[in-house]
Amino acid sequence: VEELERESRALQNSLQEEQRAAMIDALTGVPNRAAYDDRMAHEFARWQRHGGTISIAAWDVDNFKSINDEFGHMAGDKVLHILGQHMARSVCGTDFVARYGGEEFVMIMLGVDAEQALKICNKTRTGIQAIAFHFRDKPVTVTASCGITTFRMGDQPETAFERADSALYDAKNGGRNRCVVR
Repeated sequence: VEELERESRALQNSLQEEQRAAMIDALTGVPNRAAYDDRMAHEFARWQRHGGTISIAAWDVDNFKSINDEFGHMAGDKVLHILGQHMARSVCGTDFVARYGGEEFVMIMLGVDAEQALKICNKTRTGIQAIAFHFRDKPVTVTASCGITTFRMGDQPETAFERADSALYDAKNGGRNRCVVR
């Protein structure tokens, strides 16, 4: 019986580890889209019950295709890894950063209004621009654009994200390497 209990615990531990790994983006080391969906559902339910402030920032690496085209996909992968780690370090411990897909990231900032989120995101954005990337001994400046919104009465997670995504497109269309609040 003891042997079966040990095997059962080992299998449970292994399953828990696999579940944790399934929520992490292997390339960037930050949570993935599934983890974002889970976290957003949790924070949205908390917001509906207790109120407070939640801001969302949708990010996109500017001209990412040109990095892959000019320097190769390994260089693009390195950029995504470094940017994911930079973004994760740029928020408070209670906040959340995930790779949303491709060269897109998303942040959930708790207790942070739009004005505060803009300051945080602009600091993150200028930090990204300051990272010294070199490919084939050539310095390359990498920038990112960001769209920010804060949950409003009547919002659902999808409507708030769509608003942040729309603000991101405004940032891209406004010249890139900027943050826009909507």
